Order: sequence, then structure tokens, then C-alpha cells
Amino acid sequence: MGVMLLVRSVGRLFKFAILAFVLMTLSILAWTFMWPQPELRALQPADAIVCLGGGMNANGALSAPTLTRVERCVQLFEAGLAPVIVFSGGIARPNGPSAGRQMGRIAMTLGLPQNAIVQEGLAQSTLQNALFSLPLIPNAERIIIVTEAFHLPRSWASFRWARWELGHPANSFTLVMSEDVRRDPLTGDVRWNIIVRESLAIWFNAVRALAYSVAPHNPVYWLH
Repeated sequence: MGVMLLVRSVGRLFKFAILAFVLMTLSILAWTFMWPQPELRALQPADAIVCLGGGMNANGALSAPTLTRVERCVQLFEAGLAPVIVFSGGIARPNGPSAGRQMGRIAMTLGLPQNAIVQEGLAQSTLQNALFSLPLIPNAERIIIVTEAFHLPRSWASFRWARWELGHPANSFTLVMSEDVRRDPLTGDVRWNIIVRESLAIWFNAVRALAYSVAPHNPVYWLH
């Protein structure tokens, strides 16, 4: 009887996990392809923009999605929506350049003044993006977050969590997409594996954030 009860419990848990994964995937598909293009005139001014890193190779070359995020952030700055941009992203190899630094350099070539750039070069995950970026803008109450549409809800949740964790005064997070989803650069086809990975990452991030919050010494490497 005990073994049968365990088998049934495991079976129910497995079914619940599959259902949760399917529902999350459907939700991601909905917000990815239905998220509105940003209408700059409709956006409220903020105290800072946070540009999340989205990939960089070992030589410091930024991925195409990351470059698109940088371009969107510069566009928002030029529209007068915030006085500074935090570029957040860590290194791809030991002693290599950080994504935050590389994004800042690209932004300057697009006309962004150096005094409008804040670089965060340690983050290796979305949770760390949030946890490491907010202290660099300690007085910012209104923040614009820029990334792809499929990544925006997880980014919002990460920043809300980090705000609570740090006691930061931010009380408004506006989500602006750089593009909807990643596509094959040659065919333009949607990279569906990104959607599947995001469905798993949301649950994984939730577990890591909870573990970090309840751990006695807040081991930041758990958030990698």
C-alpha cells in the first residue's frame, strides 16, 4: 500500500508539472507575440533605463539580440524618457570584457553621452541583473526595463524580487520590448527552443530566488 501510494503521488506530481509547463509555455507564446510595440509618446518618463545583456561570445562580441536591446535603449534616451542607462551583463571568460562594458561602448557609438552610461559587469543571470543593477541607481523610483518580449515578465518578476530583497525605493517598472523573439539570422524563423527554455527558466528562477531569500548568508552564486 505504501509503495502504491508513493507511485500515485509521484504520478500526480508529474502530471501537475507537465500541466504547469504547458500553461506557462502557452502564456509565454501569448505575451511574446501580442506584446505591443512601444509607442514612445505614450511612455511615462523614468529615472533610469536598465538594458539587460542578452549574449556575448568569449571575444566580447555582442549577440544580435543584445545589440537590438542597446539600440532600443538609446532610442528611449533620445526621446527624453530617462537621464541614464544601466547596461547590465557579466563576463564570458575570465579576465574578459563584461557585456555591460561592451554595451556601453556600442551605445556611445550610437551617440549616447558617456555621463549617461552606468555599467554593471558582474551579472550572469536575470536575477543577478536585477540584484546588481538596482544599487547603482539607489534613488530611482521609476525604471524602464528593456529586453525581448518573451523575457520581459521574468525580468519584471526578478526586479520586483530584488527591490524587496534590497529595500530599494523603486516602485514602478515599465516593460519595453526590444523585439518579440529571437529568430534565425538566415531564415528569419522563430527559434522555438528559446520559448521552451524560457518556460523552464521562470520556474527555475522562482526556486533560486526563494532559496536565496531564505538562506542565512544570501549566497549570490546560487543565482548564477
